Amino acid sequence: MKDTVIKGNGKSKIIKAPSDMPATFDAWRTQLLAGTAYLDVVTNTATMGDNVGLDVVGTNLGKSTTLTDATATALELEQSDPTLNDALYALSQKTQPAVLNVYTFSGTVVTATLGSTVLTATADSNGWAVLYPAEFGTWTISGTVGGSSVSNTIYIDAIAIFKTALVPALSSCTWTQIAAISNAGVANDAWNIGDTKTFTVNSVSYTAVIIDFDHDILTSDTSKKAGITFQMQNCLATTYPMNSTDTNSGGWTSSVMRSTTMATLLSQLETTLKDSLKFVNKLTSAGSQSATINTTSDKLFLLAEVEIFGAITYAKAGEGSQYAYYAAGNSKVKTVNGSASYWWERSPRGSNSTAFCLVNSYGTADFPNAGDSSGVAFGFCI
Repeated sequence: MKDTVIKGNGKSKIIKAPSDMPATFDAWRTQLLAGTAYLDVVTNTATMGDNVGLDVVGTNLGKSTTLTDATATALELEQSDPTLNDALYALSQKTQPAVLNVYTFSGTVVTATLGSTVLTATADSNGWAVLYPAEFGTWTISGTVGGSSVSNTIYIDAIAIFKTALVPALSSCTWTQIAAISNAGVANDAWNIGDTKTFTVNSVSYTAVIIDFDHDILTSDTSKKAGITFQMQNCLATTYPMNSTDTNSGGWTSSVMRSTTMATLLSQLETTLKDSLKFVNKLTSAGSQSATINTTSDKLFLLAEVEIFGAITYAKAGEGSQYAYYAAGNSKVKTVNGSASYWWERSPRGSNSTAFCLVNSYGTADFPNAGDSSGVAFGFCI
């Protein structure tokens, strides 16, 4: 914080009448007596001419410059309105510095650096290296992981427990490693929305892209979410119908796409990916123009209209929320064998009983009959 420095004639404040000040003294006196009169008080700084009162304006005191909610939480202050004195007392009771847990590959030597201070620790068999930074600031975390030099930064601003990740690029990790990093709760510290990883379906190579972190609810524990949600960056080489006939009765829950096509594709996934998938709960209209929302537990799933566009055009409401990848403005156009194509959503069309929603080759919302064949770009969670 800066000190406030007096300069010149020392007149640091200027009183200015508001624009709605009465034209007569009597009217102004009436306002003063009634307690309804106002004056604007402004700082007399160096930009206001020769009558300078302040040379440097210090940081205004307030919640954001004294004790933020984040710091109060980190210090475990339980008061409804904690003061700076409460925070200083809490600090005085701490018997150790901050704790920094770094998730990486077992045996990796992790180095944390701030200025001339260097800390080191070796990751245990569970992948965690524990360091104790005693200084606040932006620490650089580095190490050689999987044969590659990796680094990132973390800001330590309280005597509390922090965690981060030190791992290679997503494309260099195995699906088993990706699952371990996701389970450790540090996936969003390791990678970014839009990062990609190749995988195979029936020995054919495709690319998966991260479309969100901590978005989809786990079936096994609905109080928790899957660490990473992926979707195919483009469609499978083969197109498929949603149903064998033009009906959306039963919605995604009863569709041939879910019961047969997804089941077959799941069996064709490379083993390490298949073993890493998590069941998540997906919400979808029951079809036949019904506003009822069904919940299914899926390892492979199609996205709903709202999950892609952030709003509904043809679907019913209540099928989830938009993924961060699409909220960021990334392209909704996907290809089949290199050519822009329609690709299915799991959303039944809300106003008829024959169609499902999809994204057309221009990247906009559309719908065909359920028996038509279109591209498939499924999602999955790790």
